[in-house]
This record gives sequence, C-alpha cells and structure tokens, in this order.
Amino acid sequence: MRPLIRSDRDGVSPVIATILLVAITVVLAAVLYVMVSGLLTPVGNGPQIMGVVLSKTGDGKNWSLEIASTPLGLSPATVHLQLIAPGGQTAVYKTFSALNWPADGAAYFGNGTAIVAGDRLLVDAVRYPIDYQVLISSTTILYSGTLR
Repeated sequence: MRPLIRSDRDGVSPVIATILLVAITVVLAAVLYVMVSGLLTPVGNGPQIMGVVLSKTGDGKNWSLEIASTPLGLSPATVHLQLIAPGGQTAVYKTFSALNWPADGAAYFGNGTAIVAGDRLLVDAVRYPIDYQVLISSTTILYSGTLR
C-alpha cells in the first residue's frame, strides 16, 4: 500500500506557479469588469417615472395632481391621463393636451411644450370620487395611483 502523503518535496515549478497566478488574476479581473460594466451602463434616458402629489383643492370640489418630478422630453401631446372606475371601466383616456373640462371633467395646466415640475392636472371630484384609479402614461406607465 502506498502512503497518501508524498515524501518528495517536488511541486509545481516557480515559473509555472507564476504563470498560473497571473492567468487566474487576469480572468478574475475580466469577469469583474464584465459584471460591473453591465451594471453601470445607462439604459434609455434615465428613470421613466413621474412624481405626482395628489390632494384635494381648498374647496374640496377637485382633485389636484401636481407634477413634482418628470422624465425629460415629455410633451402634453404624448402623455395620457387615464381614469378608471372602481369596476374597471375606463372613464377617460386622453392626452394632456386633449383634455376638456366640460366633456372630461379633467384639465391640464402647464406652460410651454414640455411637461415640467409644477404643472398640474385638475380632476372633478364629483364625477370621479374616491377609489378611481389614475394612470399617467407615455410609452410606459409613468404614474399609478388611486384617488383618496
């Protein structure tokens, strides 16, 4: 029976050991670079989310949806407001620029051709009481909330 532990002191030569250590280091650095570069690569134009502050107006007759933050490049002609009844039926689905207070019970108030922080939407609280769902969308959903 042969002993499990070898008695000779020969191992890998110092040259081969150095080459192996360098190769392992290069491979690990390449893997780390690929992982980190994939995480740091920006996708699209930044976050596609809209910050909205929902409240009732002072007289309690309207909902006020004030835009607190928004992605760049959105215009009232390309962003939609959708109001959905508690039963799931869509009551309004129009672009901000097409909203008409008498017909839709909603209106957009903003200056210029781009949507910016400080712009707001007014929604009639009598036509759209609590539990109506609000969706603001462009190519993706930018904001989702419930009137409360």
